[in-house]
Amino acid sequence: MKPETWSATKSSKYLPKPKASDHKYRRGVLGCVTGSKQYPGAALLTTSAALAVGIGMVRYFGPETVKRAVIQNRPEVVVQTGPVNVYLLGSGVPAKKSLLRKFTMEMANRADLPKVLDAGALYLTGSSKSPTIITPHAGELAELLKVSATKIEAEPIYYALDAARKFKVTVLLKGNKTVVANDHRVIQLPAASSWLATAGTGDVLAGLLGALLALNHKAVTKDNLIELGATASFIHAQSAKRSSNGPIDAQKMIDQITKVVSQLSK
Repeated sequence: MKPETWSATKSSKYLPKPKASDHKYRRGVLGCVTGSKQYPGAALLTTSAALAVGIGMVRYFGPETVKRAVIQNRPEVVVQTGPVNVYLLGSGVPAKKSLLRKFTMEMANRADLPKVLDAGALYLTGSSKSPTIITPHAGELAELLKVSATKIEAEPIYYALDAARKFKVTVLLKGNKTVVANDHRVIQLPAASSWLATAGTGDVLAGLLGALLALNHKAVTKDNLIELGATASFIHAQSAKRSSNGPIDAQKMIDQITKVVSQLSK
């Protein structure tokens, strides 16, 4: 299958400017079950990246110590339970079983809402009937498919499609040339900066992707998740490029997300 390409023009479709009649609930609410005592930074990065997109609200669900860190970093994040439109699950959640991992599973199965599964929540792949997009790197997808990461790195399009069909999800396979696939389409993004191969940038992508789903929550379907994934990947790469010509500073990259979104918004 020949992969499609993606662009700024195509991305703008999913970045509507706020209307005079909009309020925080119309602009979408993202529920983040991210971070842990071991990896609190993932919670800070996912929530900050989500807010940079300009959605209505981010709710954070996680350990009390991490909640405190999140609201000290971004006081506009809400840490009380309440309605959400989309869940982001698993960034910075340890792969081993834990109370947070159990909580993540319960959250994922509680509502028939669109979901982003990242890192520690990838084990839930295939268990949800709602529109779901997973964000593995080659090693994580290798574990899901029971093949070697070397094979996936050699044929990312083939294995992204294979996973999408096997698990009935949309697959955003992270790499130098990110591939996004569902059971009948593949989009390959242009090569991104190799400096993105550093801790934290995946958390930024997850927060950005979750926010895009929340922003478009009334229109999200299993069919257009592939385009939302491509849009998130495009903005992610552009933000990295604009923030540095060398090593990536995650916070500077997040600052650039706001500028890229502003320029692309319809």
